[in-house]
Amino acid sequence: MENPKQEENLVSLYTSSSENLHLTEEMNQITQNNETHIVLERSVEEVEKIIAYKFKNPNLLERAFTHSSFEENCASYERLEFMGDAALNLLIATEHFLNYPDLPPGKLTRLRATNVDTEKLARVAIKYNLHDYLRHNKPLLKGQVEEFRDAIMEYPLHSTGLVDAPKVLADIVESLIGAIYIDGNFSMNIIWQFSILWAHLNPLR
Repeated sequence: MENPKQEENLVSLYTSSSENLHLTEEMNQITQNNETHIVLERSVEEVEKIIAYKFKNPNLLERAFTHSSFEENCASYERLEFMGDAALNLLIATEHFLNYPDLPPGKLTRLRATNVDTEKLARVAIKYNLHDYLRHNKPLLKGQVEEFRDAIMEYPLHSTGLVDAPKVLADIVESLIGAIYIDGNFSMNIIWQFSILWAHLNPLR
């Protein structure tokens, strides 16, 4: 039978080991959080260079590249995508209205739809490798992106439905537009300056 002193030493040893384990876990979590923060900062800076726009609120940009699959109950890009889709449609409609004064409404509608469809926007994402910055948990996405990248090589402008574009590629372009629109205090002029987009949304008639 152990004496009280031995029992006290055992309890002390167990308590110390337990505390050290918790401390190690906390330090590992802090290190992991710091590394994640550094990666996010680097990603934000790289995307800002690509789009030539400096965010006042970098959290908007992080959210624009966060898919709902990334982690449970995460703040995904879906609301930003909604806003970007609306802003983009208005801007494209305005551009077509001004540039094609003789086109009737029906043709203007079809022209707008063609120039902001999933494939068109997905091509923008591919051109600038925006998918590389997407935070997600979609194991099949990499293969889908590579397949799409190879397929569009045969069609310089548009495949007219012959190529299946991953919707997530178009989504991140729209969410990025939404993030810029909100960060720019809901200014349409900011979106007009989003030059990498207009350079690849070539009019199709």
